Amino acid sequence: MPIYIILPLISGMFVLFLGLFVLGKNRRSKVNQIFFLFTFSVAIWLFASFIMFLSKTDEQTIFWDRIVYLGVVFIPTTFYHFSLLFTKIKNQKRLLYLGYFLSFLFLILSRTDYFISDLYKYSWGVHTQARIFHHLFLVFFASYIFLSFSNTRRYYQWAKGVERRQAAYILLVLLIIVLSSFAFLPAYRIDIPPFFSYFLPVISVSILTFAVIKYHLFEIRVILTELLVGVMGIILLVLPFLMPTTTLRVLTTAIFLLFLIFGYYLIKATHEEAKRREKAELVAVQERALRKSAEKLAKEFERLDRAKSQFILATQHHLRTPLSIIKGYVSMILEGSYGKVEEKTKKAVSGIQEAIDRLIKLVNEFLDISQLQVGREILKKEEIQIEQLIKEIIEELRPMARERGIYLKFESPRELPKIKLDRGKIKTAIFSIVDNGIKYTEKGGVEIKLEGNERIKIIVKDTGIGLSSEEFKNLFTGFFERGKEAEKIYTTGRGIGLYIAKNIIEAHQGKIWAESKGKDRGSTFYVELPIK
Repeated sequence: MPIYIILPLISGMFVLFLGLFVLGKNRRSKVNQIFFLFTFSVAIWLFASFIMFLSKTDEQTIFWDRIVYLGVVFIPTTFYHFSLLFTKIKNQKRLLYLGYFLSFLFLILSRTDYFISDLYKYSWGVHTQARIFHHLFLVFFASYIFLSFSNTRRYYQWAKGVERRQAAYILLVLLIIVLSSFAFLPAYRIDIPPFFSYFLPVISVSILTFAVIKYHLFEIRVILTELLVGVMGIILLVLPFLMPTTTLRVLTTAIFLLFLIFGYYLIKATHEEAKRREKAELVAVQERALRKSAEKLAKEFERLDRAKSQFILATQHHLRTPLSIIKGYVSMILEGSYGKVEEKTKKAVSGIQEAIDRLIKLVNEFLDISQLQVGREILKKEEIQIEQLIKEIIEELRPMARERGIYLKFESPRELPKIKLDRGKIKTAIFSIVDNGIKYTEKGGVEIKLEGNERIKIIVKDTGIGLSSEEFKNLFTGFFERGKEAEKIYTTGRGIGLYIAKNIIEAHQGKIWAESKGKDRGSTFYVELPIK
Protein backbone atom coordinates (compact mmCIF):
# COMPACT_ATOMS: atom_id res chain seq x y z
CA MET A 1 0.00 0.00 0.00
CA PRO A 2 1.51 3.37 -1.02
CA ILE A 3 2.56 5.65 1.86
CA TYR A 4 0.38 8.56 0.65
CA ILE A 5 -2.71 6.40 1.30
CA ILE A 6 -1.68 5.72 4.93
CA LEU A 7 -0.71 9.35 5.67
CA PRO A 8 -4.32 10.67 5.99
CA LEU A 9 -5.10 7.83 8.44
CA ILE A 10 -2.03 8.56 10.61
CA SER A 11 -2.66 12.31 10.51
CA GLY A 12 -6.35 11.83 11.32
CA MET A 13 -5.53 9.64 14.34
CA PHE A 14 -3.04 12.25 15.62
CA VAL A 15 -5.53 15.09 15.25
CA LEU A 16 -8.41 13.16 16.83
CA PHE A 17 -6.32 12.02 19.77
CA LEU A 18 -5.14 15.56 20.44
CA GLY A 19 -8.73 16.84 20.33
CA LEU A 20 -9.85 14.13 22.77
CA PHE A 21 -6.98 14.90 25.13
CA VAL A 22 -7.83 18.59 25.15
CA LEU A 23 -11.51 17.85 25.75
CA GLY A 24 -10.65 15.41 28.53
CA LYS A 25 -8.62 18.04 30.33
CA ASN A 26 -11.65 20.26 30.92
CA ARG A 27 -14.92 19.25 29.30
CA ARG A 28 -16.66 22.39 30.54
CA SER A 29 -14.15 24.76 28.92
CA LYS A 30 -15.57 26.39 25.79
CA VAL A 31 -12.07 26.72 24.28
CA ASN A 32 -11.45 22.99 24.74
CA GLN A 33 -14.88 22.07 23.33
CA ILE A 34 -14.48 24.16 20.18
CA PHE A 35 -10.91 22.96 19.66
CA PHE A 36 -12.22 19.39 19.79
CA LEU A 37 -14.88 20.25 17.16
CA PHE A 38 -12.14 21.67 14.95
CA THR A 39 -9.95 18.57 15.30
CA PHE A 40 -12.99 16.34 14.74
CA SER A 41 -13.76 18.20 11.48
CA VAL A 42 -10.14 17.77 10.31
CA ALA A 43 -10.21 14.09 11.32
CA ILE A 44 -13.37 13.47 9.23
CA TRP A 45 -11.63 15.03 6.21
CA LEU A 46 -8.53 12.84 6.70
CA PHE A 47 -10.34 9.57 7.50
CA ALA A 48 -12.73 10.01 4.54
CA SER A 49 -9.75 10.78 2.28
CA PHE A 50 -8.08 7.56 3.45
CA ILE A 51 -11.21 5.49 2.61
CA MET A 52 -11.59 7.37 -0.69
CA PHE A 53 -8.08 6.27 -1.71
CA LEU A 54 -9.10 2.68 -0.98
CA SER A 55 -12.26 2.92 -3.15
CA LYS A 56 -12.48 0.50 -6.09
CA THR A 57 -15.11 2.26 -8.25
CA ASP A 58 -15.83 5.81 -9.38
CA GLU A 59 -19.18 5.77 -7.54
CA GLN A 60 -17.45 4.87 -4.22
CA THR A 61 -14.80 7.54 -4.79
CA ILE A 62 -17.43 10.25 -5.38
CA PHE A 63 -19.43 9.07 -2.35
CA TRP A 64 -16.43 9.26 0.02
CA ASP A 65 -15.26 12.54 -1.45
CA ARG A 66 -18.68 13.96 -0.52
CA ILE A 67 -18.11 12.56 3.01
CA VAL A 68 -14.81 14.51 3.05
CA TYR A 69 -16.86 17.71 2.96
CA LEU A 70 -18.76 16.67 6.13
CA GLY A 71 -15.59 17.79 7.90
CA VAL A 72 -14.10 20.33 5.52
CA VAL A 73 -17.10 22.70 5.56
CA PHE A 74 -16.76 23.13 9.35
CA ILE A 75 -12.96 23.65 9.48
CA PRO A 76 -12.99 27.45 8.83
CA THR A 77 -15.92 28.16 11.20
CA THR A 78 -14.69 26.02 14.11
CA PHE A 79 -11.18 27.48 13.88
CA TYR A 80 -12.62 30.99 13.65
CA HIS A 81 -14.74 30.23 16.75
CA PHE A 82 -11.63 28.93 18.50
CA SER A 83 -9.72 32.12 17.59
CA LEU A 84 -12.49 34.25 19.16
CA LEU A 85 -12.38 32.27 22.41
CA PHE A 86 -8.58 32.13 22.53
CA THR A 87 -8.19 35.87 21.92
CA LYS A 88 -11.24 36.74 24.11
CA ILE A 89 -12.87 38.81 21.33
CA LYS A 90 -16.60 39.27 21.99
CA ASN A 91 -17.81 41.70 19.33
CA GLN A 92 -17.95 39.30 16.35
CA LYS A 93 -20.89 37.08 17.33
CA ARG A 94 -22.88 37.88 14.19
CA LEU A 95 -19.99 36.76 11.97
CA LEU A 96 -19.74 33.58 14.04
CA TYR A 97 -23.45 32.77 13.67
CA LEU A 98 -23.21 33.52 9.94
CA GLY A 99 -20.21 31.18 9.68
CA TYR A 100 -22.07 28.25 11.24
CA PHE A 101 -25.12 28.95 9.06
CA LEU A 102 -22.99 28.93 5.90
CA SER A 103 -21.19 25.75 7.03
CA PHE A 104 -24.52 23.91 7.32
CA LEU A 105 -25.69 25.42 4.04
CA PHE A 106 -22.57 24.21 2.21
CA LEU A 107 -22.93 20.82 3.92
CA ILE A 108 -26.36 20.45 2.30
CA LEU A 109 -25.13 21.79 -1.04
CA SER A 110 -22.18 19.36 -1.03
CA ARG A 111 -24.69 16.53 -1.45
CA THR A 112 -25.63 17.91 -4.89
CA ASP A 113 -23.97 17.91 -8.29
CA TYR A 114 -23.91 21.73 -8.15
CA PHE A 115 -21.11 21.47 -5.57
CA ILE A 116 -18.97 18.59 -6.96
CA SER A 117 -19.46 15.98 -9.66
CA ASP A 118 -17.46 13.68 -11.98
CA LEU A 119 -13.83 12.74 -11.40
CA TYR A 120 -10.45 14.12 -12.43
CA LYS A 121 -7.67 11.55 -12.53
CA TYR A 122 -4.19 13.00 -12.04
CA SER A 123 -0.70 11.50 -11.67
CA TRP A 124 -1.22 9.70 -8.37
CA GLY A 125 -4.92 10.05 -7.44
CA VAL A 126 -8.42 11.23 -8.27
CA HIS A 127 -10.67 14.10 -7.16
CA THR A 128 -14.23 15.21 -7.87
CA GLN A 129 -14.67 18.31 -10.02
CA ALA A 130 -15.69 21.69 -8.50
CA ARG A 131 -18.97 23.28 -9.55
CA ILE A 132 -20.58 26.69 -8.91
CA PHE A 133 -21.24 26.28 -5.17
CA HIS A 134 -17.73 24.95 -4.59
CA HIS A 135 -16.35 28.28 -5.89
CA LEU A 136 -18.47 30.12 -3.32
CA PHE A 137 -17.33 27.71 -0.62
CA LEU A 138 -13.67 28.55 -1.36
CA VAL A 139 -14.45 32.25 -0.86
CA PHE A 140 -16.15 31.41 2.46
CA PHE A 141 -13.20 29.20 3.50
CA ALA A 142 -10.61 31.87 2.69
CA SER A 143 -12.63 34.64 4.41
CA TYR A 144 -12.98 32.84 7.73
CA ILE A 145 -9.39 31.62 7.79
CA PHE A 146 -8.35 35.24 7.15
CA LEU A 147 -10.58 36.44 10.04
CA SER A 148 -8.99 33.81 12.32
CA PHE A 149 -5.54 34.98 11.27
CA SER A 150 -6.46 38.65 11.80
CA ASN A 151 -7.81 38.02 15.32
CA THR A 152 -4.80 35.94 16.36
CA ARG A 153 -2.32 38.45 14.87
CA ARG A 154 -3.90 41.33 16.82
CA TYR A 155 -3.78 39.23 19.99
CA TYR A 156 -0.12 38.40 19.29
CA GLN A 157 0.77 42.11 18.98
CA TRP A 158 -0.28 43.04 22.53
CA ALA A 159 0.15 39.65 24.30
CA LYS A 160 3.26 38.98 26.37
CA GLY A 161 5.19 35.97 27.64
CA VAL A 162 3.57 32.54 27.25
CA GLU A 163 0.39 33.95 25.70
CA ARG A 164 2.44 35.60 22.92
CA ARG A 165 4.25 32.33 22.16
CA GLN A 166 0.95 30.44 22.13
CA ALA A 167 -0.43 32.91 19.58
CA ALA A 168 2.73 32.52 17.45
CA TYR A 169 2.20 28.76 17.20
CA ILE A 170 -1.48 29.19 16.34
CA LEU A 171 -0.49 31.59 13.54
CA LEU A 172 1.92 28.96 12.23
CA VAL A 173 -0.80 26.29 12.33
CA LEU A 174 -3.10 28.67 10.41
CA LEU A 175 -0.45 29.00 7.72
CA ILE A 176 -0.26 25.20 7.48
CA ILE A 177 -4.08 25.02 7.19
CA VAL A 178 -3.85 27.43 4.26
CA LEU A 179 -1.20 25.23 2.61
CA SER A 180 -3.28 22.11 3.33
CA SER A 181 -6.24 23.72 1.56
CA PHE A 182 -4.33 23.27 -1.71
CA ALA A 183 -5.77 19.76 -1.61
CA PHE A 184 -8.66 21.46 -3.45
CA LEU A 185 -6.49 22.09 -6.53
CA PRO A 186 -7.31 18.78 -8.27
CA ALA A 187 -10.99 19.84 -8.10
CA TYR A 188 -9.91 22.50 -10.62
CA ARG A 189 -7.86 20.06 -12.74
CA ILE A 190 -4.54 21.16 -11.20
CA ASP A 191 -2.14 18.39 -10.27
CA ILE A 192 -0.44 18.43 -6.82
CA PRO A 193 2.67 16.53 -5.64
CA PRO A 194 2.21 13.35 -3.57
CA PHE A 195 2.17 13.82 0.22
CA PHE A 196 1.68 17.61 -0.13
CA SER A 197 -1.71 18.03 1.53
CA TYR A 198 -1.86 14.90 3.64
CA PHE A 199 1.60 15.26 5.16
CA LEU A 200 1.00 18.86 6.29
CA PRO A 201 -1.61 17.90 8.97
CA VAL A 202 1.08 15.71 10.59
CA ILE A 203 3.33 18.82 10.78
CA SER A 204 0.52 21.00 12.19
CA VAL A 205 -0.33 18.39 14.83
CA SER A 206 3.36 18.10 15.75
CA ILE A 207 3.58 21.88 16.17
CA LEU A 208 0.46 21.97 18.33
CA THR A 209 1.78 19.04 20.40
CA PHE A 210 5.08 20.89 20.91
CA ALA A 211 3.13 24.04 21.90
CA VAL A 212 0.94 22.26 24.44
CA ILE A 213 3.95 20.55 26.04
CA LYS A 214 6.36 23.51 26.07
CA TYR A 215 3.97 26.44 26.50
CA HIS A 216 1.03 24.72 28.29
CA LEU A 217 -1.54 25.52 25.59
CA PHE A 218 -4.89 24.23 26.98
CA GLU A 219 -3.01 23.01 30.14
CA ILE A 220 -2.66 19.59 28.51
CA ARG A 221 0.73 18.50 29.90
CA VAL A 222 -0.94 16.38 32.60
CA ILE A 223 -3.02 14.51 30.00
CA LEU A 224 0.02 13.81 27.81
CA THR A 225 1.88 12.48 30.84
CA GLU A 226 -1.05 10.22 31.69
CA LEU A 227 -1.18 9.04 28.06
CA LEU A 228 2.55 8.24 28.06
CA VAL A 229 2.28 6.32 31.33
CA GLY A 230 -0.79 4.48 30.04
CA VAL A 231 0.85 3.43 26.74
CA MET A 232 4.04 2.32 28.50
CA GLY A 233 1.96 0.44 31.08
CA ILE A 234 0.07 -1.46 28.36
CA ILE A 235 3.34 -2.38 26.62
CA LEU A 236 4.92 -3.58 29.88
CA LEU A 237 1.73 -5.50 30.77
CA VAL A 238 1.78 -7.39 27.46
CA LEU A 239 5.55 -7.98 27.54
CA PRO A 240 5.55 -10.87 30.15
CA PHE A 241 3.20 -12.89 27.93
CA LEU A 242 5.65 -12.64 25.04
CA MET A 243 8.71 -13.77 27.01
CA PRO A 244 10.03 -17.28 26.17
CA THR A 245 11.22 -18.24 29.69
CA THR A 246 9.77 -18.05 33.23
CA THR A 247 12.73 -15.98 34.47
CA LEU A 248 12.11 -13.32 31.85
CA ARG A 249 8.39 -13.34 32.60
CA VAL A 250 9.06 -12.75 36.33
CA LEU A 251 11.60 -10.02 35.50
CA THR A 252 9.28 -8.17 33.10
CA THR A 253 6.39 -8.50 35.59
CA ALA A 254 8.59 -6.93 38.29
CA ILE A 255 9.51 -4.13 35.87
CA PHE A 256 5.81 -3.62 35.16
CA LEU A 257 5.01 -3.33 38.90
CA LEU A 258 7.91 -0.92 39.47
CA PHE A 259 6.74 1.15 36.51
CA LEU A 260 3.23 1.38 38.02
CA ILE A 261 4.73 2.89 41.19
CA PHE A 262 6.95 5.20 39.18
CA GLY A 263 4.06 6.18 36.88
CA TYR A 264 1.81 6.96 39.85
CA TYR A 265 4.33 9.37 41.39
CA LEU A 266 5.10 10.89 37.97
CA ILE A 267 1.41 11.66 37.33
CA LYS A 268 0.99 12.93 40.91
CA ALA A 269 4.01 15.25 40.55
CA THR A 270 2.70 16.53 37.21
CA HIS A 271 -0.71 17.29 38.75
CA GLU A 272 0.91 19.18 41.64
CA GLU A 273 3.17 21.13 39.27
CA ALA A 274 0.13 22.08 37.17
CA LYS A 275 -1.73 23.29 40.28
CA ARG A 276 1.27 25.34 41.42
CA ARG A 277 1.56 26.90 37.96
CA GLU A 278 -2.15 27.75 37.92
CA LYS A 279 -1.83 29.40 41.35
CA ALA A 280 1.27 31.30 40.24
CA GLU A 281 -0.50 32.54 37.10
CA LEU A 282 -3.53 33.57 39.17
CA VAL A 283 -1.29 35.46 41.60
CA ALA A 284 0.47 37.14 38.64
CA VAL A 285 -2.87 38.23 37.16
CA GLN A 286 -4.04 39.55 40.54
CA GLU A 287 -0.72 41.34 41.03
CA ARG A 288 -1.03 43.04 37.64
CA ALA A 289 -4.59 44.09 38.46
CA LEU A 290 -3.53 45.43 41.87
CA ARG A 291 -0.59 47.28 40.33
CA LYS A 292 -2.86 48.96 37.80
CA SER A 293 -5.34 49.81 40.55
CA ALA A 294 -2.55 51.21 42.76
CA GLU A 295 -1.21 53.34 39.90
CA LYS A 296 -4.69 54.66 39.21
CA LEU A 297 -5.27 55.43 42.90
CA ALA A 298 -1.85 57.11 43.17
CA LYS A 299 -2.67 59.39 40.24
CA GLU A 300 -6.08 60.18 41.70
CA PHE A 301 -4.54 60.87 45.12
CA GLU A 302 -1.95 63.15 43.54
CA ARG A 303 -4.69 65.03 41.71
CA LEU A 304 -6.81 65.37 44.88
CA ASP A 305 -3.76 66.45 46.89
CA ARG A 306 -3.01 69.21 44.37
CA ALA A 307 -6.66 70.26 44.42
CA LYS A 308 -6.63 70.28 48.24
CA SER A 309 -3.48 72.40 48.34
CA GLN A 310 -4.90 74.87 45.83
CA PHE A 311 -8.14 75.04 47.80
CA ILE A 312 -6.31 75.68 51.08
CA LEU A 313 -4.16 78.28 49.36
CA ALA A 314 -7.22 80.14 48.07
CA THR A 315 -9.05 79.81 51.40
CA GLN A 316 -6.12 81.18 53.38
CA HIS A 317 -5.85 84.18 51.08
CA HIS A 318 -9.52 84.89 51.73
CA LEU A 319 -8.98 84.48 55.49
CA ARG A 320 -5.97 86.78 55.68
CA THR A 321 -7.71 89.71 53.96
CA PRO A 322 -10.63 90.08 56.42
CA LEU A 323 -8.30 89.48 59.39
CA SER A 324 -6.03 92.29 58.23
CA ILE A 325 -9.07 94.57 57.90
CA ILE A 326 -10.26 93.65 61.43
CA LYS A 327 -6.76 94.28 62.78
CA GLY A 328 -6.72 97.71 61.12
CA TYR A 329 -10.06 98.71 62.67
CA VAL A 330 -8.96 97.44 66.12
CA SER A 331 -5.74 99.50 65.87
CA MET A 332 -7.76 102.60 64.94
CA ILE A 333 -10.10 102.03 67.93
CA LEU A 334 -7.11 101.77 70.30
CA GLU A 335 -5.58 104.92 68.79
CA GLY A 336 -8.80 106.80 69.45
CA SER A 337 -9.74 107.38 65.80
CA TYR A 338 -13.39 106.76 66.72
CA GLY A 339 -13.35 108.66 70.00
CA LYS A 340 -11.97 108.22 73.48
CA VAL A 341 -11.80 104.63 74.68
CA GLU A 342 -12.19 103.80 78.35
CA GLU A 343 -9.40 101.86 80.05
CA LYS A 344 -11.61 98.83 80.67
CA THR A 345 -12.69 98.74 76.98
CA LYS A 346 -9.11 99.32 75.84
CA LYS A 347 -7.96 96.28 77.80
CA ALA A 348 -10.63 94.09 76.14
CA VAL A 349 -9.85 95.44 72.66
CA SER A 350 -6.11 94.86 73.27
CA GLY A 351 -6.94 91.22 73.98
CA ILE A 352 -8.83 91.07 70.68
CA GLN A 353 -5.80 92.57 68.92
CA GLU A 354 -3.45 89.96 70.42
CA ALA A 355 -5.81 87.15 69.38
CA ILE A 356 -6.03 88.55 65.83
CA ASP A 357 -2.21 88.80 65.68
CA ARG A 358 -1.91 85.14 66.69
CA LEU A 359 -4.55 84.15 64.14
CA ILE A 360 -2.83 86.11 61.36
CA LYS A 361 0.47 84.46 62.25
CA LEU A 362 -1.17 81.03 62.10
CA VAL A 363 -2.79 81.77 58.72
CA ASN A 364 0.54 83.05 57.37
CA GLU A 365 2.26 79.84 58.50
CA PHE A 366 -0.38 77.72 56.80
CA LEU A 367 -0.17 79.84 53.68
CA ASP A 368 3.59 79.36 53.55
CA ILE A 369 3.20 75.54 53.87
CA SER A 370 0.55 75.44 51.16
CA GLN A 371 2.74 77.45 48.81
CA LEU A 372 5.66 75.11 49.47
CA GLN A 373 3.47 72.04 48.82
CA VAL A 374 2.23 73.31 45.46
CA GLY A 375 5.81 74.02 44.45
CA ARG A 376 5.95 77.78 44.79
CA GLU A 377 9.31 79.34 45.65
CA ILE A 378 8.58 81.61 48.62
CA LEU A 379 11.95 81.52 50.41
CA LYS A 380 13.84 84.81 50.67
CA LYS A 381 17.35 83.57 51.41
CA GLU A 382 20.15 85.67 52.85
CA GLU A 383 23.46 84.92 54.51
CA ILE A 384 23.00 84.63 58.28
CA GLN A 385 24.99 83.51 61.29
CA ILE A 386 22.96 80.64 62.73
CA GLU A 387 24.39 81.15 66.26
CA GLN A 388 23.07 84.70 66.33
CA LEU A 389 19.61 83.53 65.24
CA ILE A 390 19.48 80.92 68.03
CA LYS A 391 20.60 83.52 70.61
CA GLU A 392 17.68 85.71 69.54
CA ILE A 393 15.27 82.79 70.02
CA ILE A 394 16.72 82.07 73.48
CA GLU A 395 16.35 85.68 74.55
CA GLU A 396 12.69 85.65 73.48
CA LEU A 397 11.93 82.36 75.24
CA ARG A 398 14.03 82.81 78.38
CA PRO A 399 11.25 84.60 80.32
CA MET A 400 8.92 81.62 79.74
CA ALA A 401 11.64 79.17 80.88
CA ARG A 402 12.32 81.26 83.97
CA GLU A 403 8.60 81.37 84.73
CA ARG A 404 8.40 77.55 84.59
CA GLY A 405 11.51 77.21 86.75
CA ILE A 406 13.64 75.35 84.19
CA TYR A 407 16.98 76.10 82.57
CA LEU A 408 17.57 77.11 78.92
CA LYS A 409 21.17 76.57 77.77
CA PHE A 410 22.98 77.15 74.50
CA GLU A 411 26.28 75.57 73.55
CA SER A 412 28.19 76.49 70.38
CA PRO A 413 31.73 75.04 70.22
CA ARG A 414 33.08 77.47 67.60
CA GLU A 415 31.96 80.06 65.13
CA LEU A 416 30.29 78.38 62.17
CA PRO A 417 30.26 79.67 58.59
CA LYS A 418 27.40 81.83 57.40
CA ILE A 419 24.68 79.96 55.56
CA LYS A 420 21.96 81.10 53.16
CA LEU A 421 18.51 80.75 54.72
CA ASP A 422 15.16 82.46 54.88
CA ARG A 423 15.80 84.11 58.22
CA GLY A 424 12.17 84.57 59.24
CA LYS A 425 11.01 81.08 58.33
CA ILE A 426 13.98 79.23 59.84
CA LYS A 427 13.53 81.27 63.01
CA THR A 428 9.86 80.18 63.09
CA ALA A 429 10.89 76.50 62.71
CA ILE A 430 13.60 76.48 65.40
CA PHE A 431 11.50 78.70 67.69
CA SER A 432 8.69 76.12 67.48
CA ILE A 433 11.03 73.24 68.45
CA VAL A 434 12.56 75.07 71.42
CA ASP A 435 9.16 76.44 72.44
CA ASN A 436 7.76 72.86 72.52
CA GLY A 437 10.70 71.71 74.66
CA ILE A 438 10.01 74.43 77.24
CA LYS A 439 6.22 73.92 77.27
CA TYR A 440 6.40 70.16 77.85
CA THR A 441 9.24 70.18 80.40
CA GLU A 442 8.32 70.53 84.10
CA LYS A 443 11.70 69.69 85.68
CA GLY A 444 15.23 70.16 84.39
CA GLY A 445 15.36 72.19 81.21
CA VAL A 446 16.22 72.55 77.55
CA GLU A 447 19.71 72.50 76.05
CA ILE A 448 20.58 73.64 72.51
CA LYS A 449 23.79 72.51 70.82
CA LEU A 450 25.33 73.44 67.48
CA GLU A 451 27.59 71.18 65.44
CA GLY A 452 29.00 71.79 62.00
CA ASN A 453 31.10 70.00 59.43
CA GLU A 454 29.64 69.52 55.95
CA ARG A 455 26.18 70.38 57.30
CA ILE A 456 24.96 72.44 60.27
CA LYS A 457 23.30 70.30 62.95
CA ILE A 458 21.05 71.89 65.58
CA ILE A 459 20.30 69.65 68.60
CA VAL A 460 17.49 70.57 70.99
CA LYS A 461 17.44 68.27 74.03
CA ASP A 462 14.87 68.50 76.83
CA THR A 463 14.13 66.58 80.04
CA GLY A 464 10.37 66.70 79.53
CA ILE A 465 7.55 64.20 79.11
CA GLY A 466 9.19 62.29 76.25
CA LEU A 467 7.51 60.49 73.39
CA SER A 468 5.91 57.07 73.06
CA SER A 469 6.30 54.87 69.97
CA GLU A 470 2.69 55.68 68.98
CA GLU A 471 3.30 59.44 69.14
CA PHE A 472 6.30 59.12 66.80
CA LYS A 473 3.97 58.06 63.95
CA ASN A 474 2.22 61.43 63.64
CA LEU A 475 4.95 63.63 65.07
CA PHE A 476 5.73 65.63 61.92
CA THR A 477 2.51 64.97 59.98
CA GLY A 478 -0.42 67.20 59.15
CA PHE A 479 -2.80 65.30 61.43
CA PHE A 480 -2.14 67.88 64.20
CA GLU A 481 -2.49 65.29 66.99
CA ARG A 482 -0.67 65.77 70.31
CA GLY A 483 -0.19 63.15 73.00
CA LYS A 484 -2.55 63.01 75.98
CA GLU A 485 0.23 64.02 78.38
CA ALA A 486 1.04 67.03 76.19
CA GLU A 487 -2.62 68.10 76.21
CA LYS A 488 -2.72 67.95 80.02
CA ILE A 489 0.39 70.10 80.42
CA TYR A 490 -0.36 72.63 77.68
CA THR A 491 -4.07 72.73 76.89
CA THR A 492 -4.03 75.63 74.37
CA GLY A 493 -1.34 74.22 72.05
CA ARG A 494 -2.19 74.05 68.36
CA GLY A 495 -0.37 70.74 67.81
CA ILE A 496 0.95 71.84 64.39
CA GLY A 497 4.26 73.55 65.27
CA LEU A 498 6.43 70.56 64.30
CA TYR A 499 4.49 70.04 61.07
CA ILE A 500 5.19 73.66 60.08
CA ALA A 501 8.85 73.33 61.14
CA LYS A 502 9.28 70.17 59.05
CA ASN A 503 7.92 71.83 55.89
CA ILE A 504 10.16 74.88 56.33
CA ILE A 505 13.31 72.80 56.98
CA GLU A 506 12.66 70.48 54.04
CA ALA A 507 12.11 73.51 51.80
CA HIS A 508 15.72 74.43 52.68
CA GLN A 509 16.86 70.88 51.65
CA GLY A 510 17.32 70.06 55.30
CA LYS A 511 16.20 67.21 57.58
CA ILE A 512 14.43 67.02 60.92
CA TRP A 513 13.94 64.01 63.19
CA ALA A 514 13.47 63.18 66.87
CA GLU A 515 14.56 60.57 69.38
CA SER A 516 13.19 59.63 72.79
CA LYS A 517 13.82 56.81 75.23
CA GLY A 518 10.17 56.80 76.24
CA LYS A 519 7.69 58.46 78.56
CA ASP A 520 9.13 60.91 81.14
CA ARG A 521 12.64 60.41 79.74
CA GLY A 522 12.89 63.54 77.63
CA SER A 523 13.22 64.09 73.88
CA THR A 524 15.94 65.18 71.48
CA PHE A 525 15.18 66.94 68.21
CA TYR A 526 17.73 67.17 65.40
CA VAL A 527 17.78 69.68 62.54
CA GLU A 528 20.30 69.42 59.70
CA LEU A 529 20.80 72.28 57.24
CA PRO A 530 23.14 72.45 54.24
CA ILE A 531 26.02 74.91 54.46
CA LYS A 532 26.10 75.53 50.70
